[in-house]
Amino acid sequence: MTALPSLRALHYFHHAALHSSFSLAAEQLHVTHSAISHQVRQLESWMGKPLFMRASGRVRLTSHGERLLASCQQAFSELATTCESIRTGMRHHLSIACAPSFLAQWLIPRISSFYQRYPDIQVQFQPPGGIDQLRSEHTDVLIFSDEQPSDDDIDATLIADEYLGPLCAPQYASGFQPPLDFAALPLLHADTRPHAWAEWAKISGVTGHFRGGKHFDNLTLGIQAARNGLGVIVAPRLLVRQELQDGTLVAPLGFVRANRATWMMTQRARQHDAEITRFRDWLREEAVN
Repeated sequence: MTALPSLRALHYFHHAALHSSFSLAAEQLHVTHSAISHQVRQLESWMGKPLFMRASGRVRLTSHGERLLASCQQAFSELATTCESIRTGMRHHLSIACAPSFLAQWLIPRISSFYQRYPDIQVQFQPPGGIDQLRSEHTDVLIFSDEQPSDDDIDATLIADEYLGPLCAPQYASGFQPPLDFAALPLLHADTRPHAWAEWAKISGVTGHFRGGKHFDNLTLGIQAARNGLGVIVAPRLLVRQELQDGTLVAPLGFVRANRATWMMTQRARQHDAEITRFRDWLREEAVN
């Protein structure tokens, strides 16, 4: 087995994963639906693991697919930036680090409007590694959920306060009648936020047992599981705005404010760079919509 699978298969997977649709990927790449499906099956065969969950004519990424998407985003973005800089002799790009859940649930569904507004800026996505990655200059922007950063050399812009709440498919909402017995509910947990239930319970003044239930590799998968009626998960309101709007998720107990927020951080010496300023303005605008 070679060290890399077919680059065409990776390219087709990347588009299908971004759109959660083989049909939209085929339309964008000007190929047939079967061509996308064939390349994805070849890639899954090479990996030995499924990359998509297929149900009722729709596709969603598995945890392995989420990992591969993040890697493809970074690799293809860097390739595009390098090729463009060689071709034109100019370089306008942003390296943005953020959590996979924020990328999948919030940023990717909105980033096309940034591309349309600033087509000359290439965006590269990276996994978060902490504030030190800003100082290394390999990352231009870090989007992170935490208490307010206090580092003198880091500029932090508040994007949104964090509000947490239990979320479930509409058919589970009737189970939230007093007196509540959380041990009787099908609880869901994201391994990337192992203390989410305990945090919400402490802020809300709720007591109960929250350890049982199903576990998922990341918050995105946990949210999708809740959407599909597998149980109840605690998640930030910011990441589920679309699901709340379209009614696939409900928050029967509402949301409580957590002791942290979503921040956009960059080096203070670079806070007025043109690309960073444009992205900051766009990000704040999107966060209030």
